[in-house]
Amino acid sequence: MTLAAVVVFAIFEIVKTILFPQISLISSHIMTVIVAGILAFYVSRYAFSRYSAALKETERQTIMTEETNRLLSAVLATMREGVLIVNSQMRIVVYNGAAARIVRLPESNAQTRQQGEEAAAGVPFKLIEDAAEHSSIPASPSYRLADATRNPAVNEAFQRALDERAPVEVRVEMADRAAHSYQLNVAPLGSDLVVGVFFDITQLERLERVRREFFANLSHELRTPLTAILAYSETLLAGAIDDRENNTRFIEKLHKHASHMSELISDISDLSAIESGSVKLSLGPVRLKSVVAEIIALTEARRPNCDVTFEVFVPETLMVQADRTRLEQILYNLIDNAVKFNRPGGTVTVSTEESASRVAIHVEDTGAGITATDLPRVFERLYRTDKSRSRKVEGTGLGLAIVKHLVQAHGGEVSAASEIGRGSRFTFTLPVATAAVPPPSSSDARLATADQ
Repeated sequence: MTLAAVVVFAIFEIVKTILFPQISLISSHIMTVIVAGILAFYVSRYAFSRYSAALKETERQTIMTEETNRLLSAVLATMREGVLIVNSQMRIVVYNGAAARIVRLPESNAQTRQQGEEAAAGVPFKLIEDAAEHSSIPASPSYRLADATRNPAVNEAFQRALDERAPVEVRVEMADRAAHSYQLNVAPLGSDLVVGVFFDITQLERLERVRREFFANLSHELRTPLTAILAYSETLLAGAIDDRENNTRFIEKLHKHASHMSELISDISDLSAIESGSVKLSLGPVRLKSVVAEIIALTEARRPNCDVTFEVFVPETLMVQADRTRLEQILYNLIDNAVKFNRPGGTVTVSTEESASRVAIHVEDTGAGITATDLPRVFERLYRTDKSRSRKVEGTGLGLAIVKHLVQAHGGEVSAASEIGRGSRFTFTLPVATAAVPPPSSSDARLATADQ
């Protein structure tokens, strides 16, 4: 624009000289000043318009940068994964709260609080390279990565990413985070920065361990009856079928182990259906005491020599909102376990505690109890507490897992408490039914009379 103005001014001077050779000096200067002023006005106007457009673009970019850094700060602050940004001197530039809990870094300090207040007041954030000074993300170039992590594997991963400018993935366990495992992904960020993200894989590894143990226990549970079936069948085929003294006993053993395998497969099928959500519950008001009475009668019929005493403390009018068939399955598994793992002459107690909208149902025995190490895992599939003792007791090892998922399907919770030498107590909750209470049946009346 300036060059164009100079050219126009030069053309004007040439034309003026050619067309008006006799013009006076004063008139010539006046004409020159007027033309120069007009050209200067248009050049200045053009320059100011360009400057205004550039200023608006700069403001727009600044607002976008500020908003980006606000979003970055919010995302990092709410992430469950730990994030560390390290420079080429292996010093931490930016970290979030999750990273502070994983490594040796302070979660909050005076500077961080002041920065947080500035952020809340709308103070703009700078680019991530300046985040240590201007963002609300806790950051300090004074923290050395080696001092913060005290883990050679972490330091080596960041150093490799800096040297090779390529992503690095490692599994690490932090010394200050006992029993916690992390998947660390480190990637280059710009010319002299790398970012590392810590993913907590403790729960995934635990689930994988449970899955391996489940299949190992399942293969063992199937192998034991299969081995017995093969042994007895081979014995019968070898001529024992004509042995009148033992052939019946062998066939009974075959039936027993085949029945055990059938129960195991049936329980696995039920558990898979419950876990997948394909089991539909028919919820309705159910008189709890009548169900408990039926289950106790069924248990006594199946175990005539159980040598335990049953005590029931369930209100006559208590109604729960449940699927009656599944409630029977829950109670049978808990009461049958309380009988199996009780001591001779022991007691099985069924009691309740009511609240405003829920009822807690307790099934308690007076057996040997469960150790504190085994107690958190009793609801796992095929998990057995005392392996040597459990092998002598009939069962598939899936009863408590089925109980857990059925209770959760009803919207309740299940828990276990135990004391070595004094027995165990299993508790599950169900919603209280709001329907009218039907009159008690004859079996309920007989049970109430027996309790009294």
